[in-house]
Amino acid sequence: MKRFVRFMLLSVLVFALVMAIAPSGYAKKVLKLGNVQPPTMVVQKGLKYFADSVYKRTNGEIEIQIFPASQLGTEQEILEGVQLGTIHMFEGSTGSAGRFLPELEAFAGPFIWQDLNHMLNVTRGAIGENLNQRLIKSQGMRILDLGWLFGHRNLTTKNKAVYKPSDVKGLKIRVQPTTIYLEMIRAMGGSPTPIDWKEVYMSLQTGVVDGQENPIGVIYSAKLNEVQNYLMLTQHITQNQIVIIGENVFKDLTADQQKIIQTAVVEAGDYQNFLIEQGAKEDLEKLKKAGMNVIGLEEGLDRDAFREATSGVFDLFKDKWEPGFYEKIQSVR
Repeated sequence: MKRFVRFMLLSVLVFALVMAIAPSGYAKKVLKLGNVQPPTMVVQKGLKYFADSVYKRTNGEIEIQIFPASQLGTEQEILEGVQLGTIHMFEGSTGSAGRFLPELEAFAGPFIWQDLNHMLNVTRGAIGENLNQRLIKSQGMRILDLGWLFGHRNLTTKNKAVYKPSDVKGLKIRVQPTTIYLEMIRAMGGSPTPIDWKEVYMSLQTGVVDGQENPIGVIYSAKLNEVQNYLMLTQHITQNQIVIIGENVFKDLTADQQKIIQTAVVEAGDYQNFLIEQGAKEDLEKLKKAGMNVIGLEEGLDRDAFREATSGVFDLFKDKWEPGFYEKIQSVR
């Protein structure tokens, strides 16, 4: 009996030693990442790339589980969860994060970026890092990356073609519940109407709103061409998105794990940005073939008029931002 007990104790010790030094089939840390986009969106490919890269580079020590399609709540609810520690990570609009740091809302403003490189130089440069440190200090949340492209936002309508801002007058346009979006549509002459994304298709179909604005990839994947007849290539916003992690969650990782996550999130962002740009070209052609009327510069769209009409939007928010913030963004090359 004693020999059997010694044998069992020895077996347990050997098993524990083997498990300690051998690769585990299970992640030691599971991090929940929430966003609101449906599984068909390109960003989910970027997030999978990110999660797979982290899992592989940490030898399975960190597993990032993606919860798309508002499974963990609205963007505001997910961000609150990250702040409280009930959710570990968030990917979504910078406009939503602007509630926690007002300057982030500026990135959701009309025509703020000269091009994609300008956006990346700002968000991944000194300005982005300054915002990161401020968010850590004030809210206990860390910005992992601000350089995830969501796409170039364009206007769609059901019954009326739009060529200039005056054509928007009187139209009810669905927008995200972000103040700068509301003011942008007002500046165009329209009536901004905040509606949760899950209700957008039905609202467009039933005429609750006349139109909406989103990137081409979103318009195609959500089949909005079924309830909208006109697509205007206004490109009024080149929208970047943000990836956030709770600071306490981040500090609980080893230095190597932190570096792996920070490197992987930027690489995944670059990967999904490429997919977004390529996909937009393909989806635009699909929308045309499906019968959607596309109005671009060649068809008479006056994009400069939209830029001029919305140029005063930033003046409404400058008092909320650090002095010269908008000018700092525009000075980056």
